[in-house]
Amino acid sequence: MNPRRFIPGLLNNLIWILLLGMVILFEALTPRFLSVRNITDIFVHGAVLGILVIGQTFTLITGNFDLSMESTLAICALAGAWVILPAGPPTWGGNLMLNPLIGIVVALALGLAIGWLNGTLITRLKMNNFIVTLAMLIILRGIVLGISEGNTMVRLPPQFTALGGASIGPIPICVIVMVIAFLIAYVVLQHRPFGRKLFAVGGNKDAALAAGLNPEQRIRDVYMISGVLAALAGWMFAGRQGVITEGMGQNMILEVFAAAIIGGVSIFGGRGSVIGAFGGVLLLSALDSGLSLTRVNTFWIDAARGMVILLAMLIDAQKVRYAEVSPAKKPAPSGSAAVPTED
Repeated sequence: MNPRRFIPGLLNNLIWILLLGMVILFEALTPRFLSVRNITDIFVHGAVLGILVIGQTFTLITGNFDLSMESTLAICALAGAWVILPAGPPTWGGNLMLNPLIGIVVALALGLAIGWLNGTLITRLKMNNFIVTLAMLIILRGIVLGISEGNTMVRLPPQFTALGGASIGPIPICVIVMVIAFLIAYVVLQHRPFGRKLFAVGGNKDAALAAGLNPEQRIRDVYMISGVLAALAGWMFAGRQGVITEGMGQNMILEVFAAAIIGGVSIFGGRGSVIGAFGGVLLLSALDSGLSLTRVNTFWIDAARGMVILLAMLIDAQKVRYAEVSPAKKPAPSGSAAVPTED
């Protein structure tokens, strides 16, 4: 029996092995790691990251990616707060004084618009997705700095902060929303025609086109999903912090990629599991928590994150290697039937 046959399966489930090993290690180092409070903190810390990872998973499955998510998070949260807060210190709003619910709608609508713009530039104008989303990351962060002028928005109304800061009984609302979002994403990607279309586009765009799909429309769809989820994450992040700063969400995009890829979502498209991506979120959140509890120097925490990102890329490369397929010609995901056609 050739042991190489079992390597792809091992790589696909490696995230859970790594997570179990990390839990055992940190529990041995500090008995507080598996306390109810710390486990809750791990889920709370991973809530914003998890929402972003879902959006990135959708784009990665189609063979694309969205670098602009962290800046979309920031500008959507800022826009939502700007329309509901008074002008001047200490709130630094736009003095429109609208209902907080309208501010939430503004934030989500702006995220949708940013996603649509990204998708349109990439599909209709044939621009490179790396350049488009990198430029959008820089542009949006610049707009955030320009509007806020470096000031911190405070005194956010309770309706605006409830998603990130309130709880239902002992369970934080942000954790409930994250789990529901992952369940919905799982059903959509694994059990709905829309999900099979995304895998088909990421697996082989030309073959998907020949099968009657509209790859460009599906790509625009995932960028709009990514934009809305980034806005949702921004709303959640603002509630968790209780304030909005010009640097909120900065550098999170690397963690988003690491969580998705180490969880089994291929950077080449056409392959991945949102459940694995959820495992990646838990892994990174548990890593941060464990390192903090063991009083590791904060400078080493960044190094550990970098190692996780490198490990994620190594795992993805080995999956392609052992599957003996090229990035451009990968089979449809297991369990999927014939590729559905467009209605």
